[in-house]
Amino acid sequence: MRKELEKELLTGLKAITSSFVGLKASKNKIVLLDGVKRVGEIYIHYLTRADGYYAGLEISECDAMEFCLLQSPPYNSRLLNSSFLSKTSLSERDKEFGDEFGGIIRMPAPSEMNLTARKIEHRLTRFYLSRAENCLTGSLLVINDVLLSPDDYAFPFLTVLFAAKKNGLTLKDERFQRVLNVNNIFGNKKFDLALADKILT
Repeated sequence: MRKELEKELLTGLKAITSSFVGLKASKNKIVLLDGVKRVGEIYIHYLTRADGYYAGLEISECDAMEFCLLQSPPYNSRLLNSSFLSKTSLSERDKEFGDEFGGIIRMPAPSEMNLTARKIEHRLTRFYLSRAENCLTGSLLVINDVLLSPDDYAFPFLTVLFAAKKNGLTLKDERFQRVLNVNNIFGNKKFDLALADKILT
């Protein structure tokens, strides 16, 4: 059953990634590339005890990370690993990837194999590939991503500051101002606000 589902899924992931530069499909994952360098991946893993799959996203290198480290923040990464962005469906608060709370898609009946593979592909694209793209390109959309899940980012406030700077926002822009009202986004509020004032004024 697992073998058949993963074979079907790989076919779908190859179809999705074939039209994109910087994406490569392999078994149970989409590899994110910068040229030939691997910078992250979107993956699914099977959990025996749940008899189903959960999803995840890891980005280890990007321009935003380089920017954050160049600021020499007086605090450590929020993540427990060396990634810049680390997201898993096991900790999702709403049903995004998973069909149930806990972020799991259960192993389907044989008659629903194709339908389940398509569902996994759709949710990986909607909730994981889009977030990876926002992070890697420094899009303004990354600001919303960080506000939704600041704990998925090594340096959430500095990530927002990177996107604001890259896209020409000023300190007084309403899109940046609403970030300042979210207390759990700061690493060190005094440092972060002083840096924002310096970079965006």
